[in-house]
Amino acid sequence: MQGMGSLRLGSRTVMYTAETLPKGKNRVMGTIQIMTGFMHIGFGIVLTTLTNVYTSVFVIGEIPFLGGVSFIISGCLSIGAEKSPTECAVKGSQTMNVISAIFALLGIVAFIVDLNLNGLYRSGFDYYSYLVLLAGNGISIVLLIFTILEFCIAVATANFWCRATRLSSNEAMLIVPSATRVDLAVPLADLPQPPSYAELATPEV
Repeated sequence: MQGMGSLRLGSRTVMYTAETLPKGKNRVMGTIQIMTGFMHIGFGIVLTTLTNVYTSVFVIGEIPFLGGVSFIISGCLSIGAEKSPTECAVKGSQTMNVISAIFALLGIVAFIVDLNLNGLYRSGFDYYSYLVLLAGNGISIVLLIFTILEFCIAVATANFWCRATRLSSNEAMLIVPSATRVDLAVPLADLPQPPSYAELATPEV
């Protein structure tokens, strides 16, 4: 339409308003993820020292270190995405939580296998080996509980960001006006001609 400028929607700068984000929830879940990650790394080192007696698929697959780092990064990104919910931060948090959920699922399977392999008392073990076996099983049970918790948090966080990234009325967009072109050419034939001075000066009879 002539005489009017058109508006276009540009790239997203800030994706979500304050009403879209639950205050404090991602920060709490991110903190739990960071704590779980450090626990995996710490107890993973302890389980590594017990491998001469305790057979651990969890340690052999290096899940405590890869998964622990993944949990820590996911927690940091979740906290950062809540403070500054840009598109890059949200996509990064969503991707890392999916990866963390995969590592957590692998960890759950590995712990179940470890408990089955080391759950039976072996007659050839001495008292020291038996204590090592009990310690390894105790650590595996504790890490299994936290791994299940991490899996639930990672899935819930990834699902939340997936729903939040959908287009909604709360999504803030950058509006850039385009150049306005106005056509001032108006046909003169349609305009009535004003009366001349002679017609105005001559009185009507």
